[in-house]
Amino acid sequence: MLSPALVLGASPPDYMGQYDRCLRDAGVTNNGTVGACAEGVSAAAKREINALYARVQARLANDYPDDATKLEQTQKAWLAYRNGQCALAGAHVGSPMYEYCPMLLNISRAAELRELAGD
Repeated sequence: MLSPALVLGASPPDYMGQYDRCLRDAGVTNNGTVGACAEGVSAAAKREINALYARVQARLANDYPDDATKLEQTQKAWLAYRNGQCALAGAHVGSPMYEYCPMLLNISRAAELRELAGD
């Protein structure tokens, strides 16, 4: 069965395009604008992650309960990884990474969950 996104020809969100437009619209690129733009895009990616996770989890819970448990475990492990990795990046690469790093990892996780969802 084709997913609705494929049937309707929808493409995944262009998060990096949104980030670039935000920076361009700000008119100046500094730590504050990088952080604000990254936080906005990250929030959008997190909303997609939550929706996709719920959809995949519901499907797996009905058809493959053991895999539903694995998905929950991997999501918790991924959250721990994201938070730890980005804390290190912020401390050792520079303060904009506190927002930029989670944005990148959230975008990546959304793509992974899209694949699991069949989108």
